[in-house]
Amino acid sequence: MPMETKAPGAYPEGSKKEDPDVSMEAYAAELRNLKEAFALYSPLTHMSYVECEQVDYNDQVRLYAAKADAQAEAKELEAEGIPAQVREFRTVEMSVPVKADHPEGEKKKIYLNQVRQYMSTLPFIGVNAVCYKPAGRPGRTIELSRILPEELEKKAGENPLYQPCLQLTGLYLMQEARRKKEYIDRKMLQEQEEEFTHNLCSSRLFVAVLPPEGQEKEQAVDLKTCQLPYLRQQNGDCFFPVFTDIWELQKYAQGKKNLRPVQVPFPEIQKFWVRDAKAYIINPMGSSIPVTKEMISRILERFS
Repeated sequence: MPMETKAPGAYPEGSKKEDPDVSMEAYAAELRNLKEAFALYSPLTHMSYVECEQVDYNDQVRLYAAKADAQAEAKELEAEGIPAQVREFRTVEMSVPVKADHPEGEKKKIYLNQVRQYMSTLPFIGVNAVCYKPAGRPGRTIELSRILPEELEKKAGENPLYQPCLQLTGLYLMQEARRKKEYIDRKMLQEQEEEFTHNLCSSRLFVAVLPPEGQEKEQAVDLKTCQLPYLRQQNGDCFFPVFTDIWELQKYAQGKKNLRPVQVPFPEIQKFWVRDAKAYIINPMGSSIPVTKEMISRILERFS
């Protein structure tokens, strides 16, 4: 049975004894029905702060019923050299058309539960648990299998458009690599880098391409005729964006309607390149992991 996390800054060992009459299922039921909650985000990855709890080794995020609790634990993590921010999720009232094919017609009100929506995205980044702290009670690690529909985690793992293990190991790697130097655990960083590059070697990355004018909606296009987008930083450095999954590509492609996704096995990614680019950048709207051509050659030599 899952227990409290013992990760840095987490709830102290034995805190479950303070509330012995509240069952794990009661926690899970409360979590399923939350209408407002607060999560910890990492500014190092622009994604949820993830951690491995030290009892059952679940990969988890932290979620709180009270903002004050989230803020207090964010400060504890900061004191350990782990930057963290608090993000709010709530239930939002929306007005939508009664008939989808008549957007200007009669409207109806619906309620979007952002808490539930947030939890439903977690399997797609490799997270399998939530460390939930109700207001005034100790926190507990709840596996997503107790909260979400059974088929959701399975679908996330089997969907070829997503690569949860690659996403997760990339988040762990960047959370450690971008900490202040005096806090970095070199042994852990080396292990995380090895795990990420092993997953990367067997991955299929997405590349965004821009078809020639007039061919944007063609089912098949000649990639040799397509343009490749690039990212240029303020200092002039150029990078070529690639993506672990379709979700990351869609975040990048917002407002760029004509971009098309192409999924490429990692060993073939070097066929796609932008002149003068310093490196590939994996998930530029998220973990932003730079990988040079030289690094790709070394990864293929080591793991192929």
